[in-house]
Amino acid sequence: MPEDRYYDGHTATAHRIVITLAGPTLVIGSGENPGLARWPANDMRVIDANKVTGAINFGLVSDPAPRLVLHDSPVRQELLDANPRLKHWQSRAMKRGWSVGLAWTLVGLLIATGCYFAWRDGSAYLARFVPKTWEQRLGAHIYKAITKNLTVCDGTAGKAAMRQLVDRLAPPALLKDAAKNQDGITIDVVDLKLPNAFALPGDHVMVTSGLIELASSPDMVSGVVAHEIGHLDLRHPTQSAISNLGISATISIILGGSGVGDVATLLTVMSYSRKMEQEADYRGLELLKAAGLRADGMATFFKVMKDKFEKDGDSIIPDWLASHPGLAERAEYTKADTTGHTAMTDADWQSVKDICKAK
Repeated sequence: MPEDRYYDGHTATAHRIVITLAGPTLVIGSGENPGLARWPANDMRVIDANKVTGAINFGLVSDPAPRLVLHDSPVRQELLDANPRLKHWQSRAMKRGWSVGLAWTLVGLLIATGCYFAWRDGSAYLARFVPKTWEQRLGAHIYKAITKNLTVCDGTAGKAAMRQLVDRLAPPALLKDAAKNQDGITIDVVDLKLPNAFALPGDHVMVTSGLIELASSPDMVSGVVAHEIGHLDLRHPTQSAISNLGISATISIILGGSGVGDVATLLTVMSYSRKMEQEADYRGLELLKAAGLRADGMATFFKVMKDKFEKDGDSIIPDWLASHPGLAERAEYTKADTTGHTAMTDADWQSVKDICKAK
């Protein structure tokens, strides 16, 4: 039968012992010293157990040095039965392990969340210092990737009407200026049934034919275009690229050192936060009013989108709208009066609606 052993923590001697339980105290004795040590049961703790031999390794709470190795015996069982916290040490250790693991998981999540928001705010700061020429190169790569598989509508009259709208809405910082190496905002309508519009780095705005078809007035289109110009004015596209891809990958695309796959990845992950969408909404309203145009079309468009994509409380919103503020919420906070001029004449509006019909 395996022998119990006692280590006093001061020498390397393994004392062969006999144990007895005297009330709440475990008496440890050896052949040479019957009173070698006395351990109060309420000061004892289980360190671990040997799965092969079944021995349990005990220690003291008050003194980490001594060790006591006890094999299965009637006295050990009596000790465990009298002290449930020692008997159920494994479940206690497991609960403690889960608690520690959960605590560290929460700490990790908090750190990750902090890093995420710090990086997102940091990307906004970095975007301000990206040279316009770099931004234009980044936008050119993305524009090429988007238009590779889409048809850019070339109705002459419709393009002229959209161009005139952009020129009226654009703030001075985004107007064409050769002295400042600014190309100005470009705008294209692409033949795509999904109603959407988006701004790209380098001051590009794209509107789909599906959006124009959904709009019932030119003021709704002007509200959407003003929103996208708001993104450009606030440099959200470049911020989004840096935030989602990181600095090195973004610079790689800018310098032309990346493959088509990197640009495709950017198109997949590029998105705006709710805060950015709200900022672009408010900036768009300011641009509409500064241009003397009706600003109520933006809220009207959001209502139309809500009716189309949210029915009977069931949302069928497409992925590109999922991260935006709620359509009802946006329709409410973008409410504006009807003062100002209509964005286009009837003839210009008709040419915009026919922009993708030109042969």
